[in-house]
Amino acid sequence: MLTLRVASPQEALGWDDLVARFPGHRVTHTVAWIRSLEASGYGQPLYLVFEREGRIVGCLPGLLVTLGPLRLYGSPLPGWQTASMGPVFDPDALSTREIATTLVSFLERQYGVHHVEIVSQLMDGATMLASRFRDEMVPTYRAPLYPCDEQRTLSALKDSARRNIRRATKLGLKVQFEQDESFVDEHYAQLSEAYIRGGHTITFNRRRVLECFRHLHAAGKLLAVSVYLGAERANIATGMFTVDGTELLLWSWAHRTQYRWYRPTELMTWAVMQRAMGAGCTTFDLMGLGDFKTKFGAELDDTKYRWVRSRYRWLTLLRDWAETGHRWQQSVRGRLARLARPAVTQHAATPGHSAADAG
Repeated sequence: MLTLRVASPQEALGWDDLVARFPGHRVTHTVAWIRSLEASGYGQPLYLVFEREGRIVGCLPGLLVTLGPLRLYGSPLPGWQTASMGPVFDPDALSTREIATTLVSFLERQYGVHHVEIVSQLMDGATMLASRFRDEMVPTYRAPLYPCDEQRTLSALKDSARRNIRRATKLGLKVQFEQDESFVDEHYAQLSEAYIRGGHTITFNRRRVLECFRHLHAAGKLLAVSVYLGAERANIATGMFTVDGTELLLWSWAHRTQYRWYRPTELMTWAVMQRAMGAGCTTFDLMGLGDFKTKFGAELDDTKYRWVRSRYRWLTLLRDWAETGHRWQQSVRGRLARLARPAVTQHAATPGHSAADAG
């Protein structure tokens, strides 16, 4: 007999140890991450456990969302800035088919859920499709880390990245790991600027960044980092990364447009990679696409999928239309914001260097 139920209070208190029993667990499965989503206003947490013959054989964290008359379940939903979640389980004791059928039945019966989304690389694709889930690939770039051989990790970076790291060091850029919440204001400002620079408006609010900082920092899983320039201590780049188990995960990074010439992102990311290797990390997920990420020795990882299932076909269509409309709206707003933004003069590093040198 397989049962699916809500975790008991005692199990919820020990949730992180519970999920750590199973392969594929990540920082996004932990209580700190779920609470950061809850505090951001994304929904009501739901900690579920699969049990067979009195033994827990799988765990599934997620959030319930009420949208008018509709009930949604996300593990996670789009727009939550969450790389993945989905179930973690013992593959010898629990199958994809059992997870899919039991979960949908439980959510519809117990919570009246109309729409389910799961992001995972652990589920069998053919089985999920047969269970009326639709697949959407969620590719990312991933790089290996070698804790016992830092030079090997550095050698895997592209020549341009290593060159920019050396150059930034010679120019006096300083990397600092941050502990205070005041970091959030600067980081969010830089992120907003980066989105506009790319022709979009930022898709999440400052509260999301703040809650992520608070909860992951309290759990000891956050690396918040800044790059400073000169005696005036100008903050020219920032990033938020997580370290959990053997995985380093990029959550967000950005730099000030006017200081682009200094190429601070390579130095910042290398400092984070060194810190993560010191903590025993063997893999670095750069959370998404972007050719720039290949500079860090990253290669395409296309094993992760978003699995989408609606009780009604029209609801899936509505979801797709809403997503397309949102992207179009963000693009239009971003282009207008970029046009309205005053021209920024590039900061020269040394006499003779101009904005044109920034590339």
